[in-house]
Amino acid sequence: MLRVKAIAPLRLAPEEMVRRQARYDRLGANHVQVTLFNLEGRAPCQLNTPDEIVESESFVRDEIARTDAREFDVILPDCVLDPAVGEAGESPVPLAGILRLAAGHLASLGEPFSAVTRNAAIGNELRRKIGGYGLGEFLTSVELLDVDFCFVSDHSGWAAAMEPVCASLAGHGVTRLLNGCSAVDVSDRHVNGVVVIDPTELAIQLLGTAYDAELICALSKV
Repeated sequence: MLRVKAIAPLRLAPEEMVRRQARYDRLGANHVQVTLFNLEGRAPCQLNTPDEIVESESFVRDEIARTDAREFDVILPDCVLDPAVGEAGESPVPLAGILRLAAGHLASLGEPFSAVTRNAAIGNELRRKIGGYGLGEFLTSVELLDVDFCFVSDHSGWAAAMEPVCASLAGHGVTRLLNGCSAVDVSDRHVNGVVVIDPTELAIQLLGTAYDAELICALSKV
């Protein structure tokens, strides 16, 4: 089984940690074992501004450095913005990114896609990251929901906010939408003619496939 250390991008409340861990348990099933670590101290509680995104990345980078390579095979920041991915320097074990895995997979299929994020700060950073990965040509637009942080755990509210966005995208011929929040459950995969992609679910599936193909060197498999 692939052992993944997921690192929250925020200082999360205990109940939110429980919810996110349960989600990873469900997504990984008996194939990928994900253990979620929270940020501590003065780490931000939300990502509403560029400064908070920079702070988050710094705290995630510190937690990456504390990883015990005997306990984990891969590190995966629990954020669609891939904090520290590609910018963290040396990592004790391979460092994967939810966005890089999901967007890279879509690009490998030659599929253009739009993305939707909770606010403009997250949207701008997502666009920057995708551009940094050399995948900018596949990103057709970044749409904004402009909703509060509480919608991250309010999946029905998030889904309702997505409906007009998907309707507008469908009207412009867009058929694929990357859901720009790693912690939101995507219950409806088809919204107003648009396929909504859960980046976290896709990332876990891709990591599991890479593990099975022995593309990831895991001590637990030696």
